[in-house]
Amino acid sequence: MASAPLTFVWLLVLFVTTRVQRSAGRWGSRRIQRRHSTNLNRLQAEPSRVLTTSLFWLDDHKWWPYVPVFVGVVAPAERRLHWWRWLLVGVAAHVIATYVGQGYLRYSITKSRAPRRLVNARDVGVSYFVFGVAGTLTGYIRRPWRARCQLGAVGALTGNAILRPTFTEVGHLTALVVGLSAVALAPDRDATPYPSEGVYSTVTDLARLRGLSTS
Repeated sequence: MASAPLTFVWLLVLFVTTRVQRSAGRWGSRRIQRRHSTNLNRLQAEPSRVLTTSLFWLDDHKWWPYVPVFVGVVAPAERRLHWWRWLLVGVAAHVIATYVGQGYLRYSITKSRAPRRLVNARDVGVSYFVFGVAGTLTGYIRRPWRARCQLGAVGALTGNAILRPTFTEVGHLTALVVGLSAVALAPDRDATPYPSEGVYSTVTDLARLRGLSTS
């Protein structure tokens, strides 16, 4: 926790806000989400506030599924990037993906491909930030797995956006691309691989044992 303080403080805040949503009930929770949503109406009226506050609310009432994501992805990204690069990449991904996704939604509404009521859609959560730092974290994966993982991630999210062309899926793809474009900012990529050196050693040892068993 000491090596990734912002990650775990953020996770704690999300725990508190999730409890607040639960105590507010179904309709109260929806009102809270809409107040902090980065939808078209809110982005036009108060962009700075909702771009900030939307990061501290989840779009459902379940906090625990985010724990492994924060522990396995967000915290390692903070440790390797250091807090200011981590924050820069995550916020950039969050902001850019929000505007690209909502821009796509505006276009869809204009073309009658999406209902006009979505200008006031509920759009809160941490996913754009997480996809952004995850994209940069791939820069720490050892070759040749690095390029394979990056291409696989882009391919999966591209396919998802094609099959489910919603503003959220477009935003996820955009956030990942922003993170990948920031890999050059990541320091000490060879010295601090992801996953840890021990994981690579275990995989290598297993591969050697498999080779011996088939020889």
